[in-house]
Amino acid sequence: MGWNYPDISLDELVKLTKGFVDILILASGYQSSGLIAHWDPQNIKKAFQWGRFFENVFSHFSSSDVYQESVKELDKTLSELTSSASFPQGLAHLSSATLANAQRFVLEHLIHVLPLSDAHLRAFLTATIEMELDQLSGTENNCLDAYLNKLTLQKTSLIPAPDRKGFMKDLVLSSPDIAPIKDFTKYAVQEILKRRCAVSCISTVETGLDILSNAIRRRSLSDNNLLNERLSEEKAP
Repeated sequence: MGWNYPDISLDELVKLTKGFVDILILASGYQSSGLIAHWDPQNIKKAFQWGRFFENVFSHFSSSDVYQESVKELDKTLSELTSSASFPQGLAHLSSATLANAQRFVLEHLIHVLPLSDAHLRAFLTATIEMELDQLSGTENNCLDAYLNKLTLQKTSLIPAPDRKGFMKDLVLSSPDIAPIKDFTKYAVQEILKRRCAVSCISTVETGLDILSNAIRRRSLSDNNLLNERLSEEKAP
C-alpha cells in the first residue's frame, strides 16, 4: 500500500528528518567542522520546536490504523538512511519511535552528550523556563505565579533523596516513560540529576581504579626489591 499520509510526502518528511539529524549533531556538542557548538536559549527553543513538529506528525499517525503503512514505509527509508557509512553512528538507532518522542530526544542530547558548561546550562534552563511559561500563558492569567506555585508543589518530587552510599534512588540514565514532554522543568531537572549521578559514579570508579593501580604498583616495586635482595644474597661469597 505504501505511503498514504495526506499532509506531507515521504520525501519531504525524510528531508526534514535529515535536518533534524543535523540539529542533533549540533546538540551533541560539535559542529561539522569539529568546533564546539554554542547554544543560546533561542536556538534551544527552535530545536524543541523541531521536536514538537515530529511529535505532532506521529500523533496523527497513531490516531488511525490507516497510517501504519506510512510508518512502516518511513522506517524502511530511515533504515536505509542510517545504514549509510556517512550517517552518524551515534544516531544509527533513529526510527519512527525516536521521532515520535523527538523533544525528549533533543533534551537528552543537550544534557547528556554536550559538554555541560555553565553557559550552556544557563541557556538550557532559560529556554526551559521560557517554554513552560509560554505553555502556561495559554491557560493562566498570571503564568509566572502559576509557574512558581507549580515549582513549590513539585520541589520534593524533583530531587530524590540520596541513599546511604550517596547515590540518587530510583534514578536511571534512560527513562522508560516515552510520553511527550508536558512539564519541561521537571523533566529537565531530572535529566540534569541523572547526568550528575552518572558523573558521580564515573568519578567513584576512577578513584577506585587509581587506588587499585597504586596498590599494584607498590606491590610490584616491593616484589622487585625483594627479588633483587635475594639475587644479591645468592651472588655474595
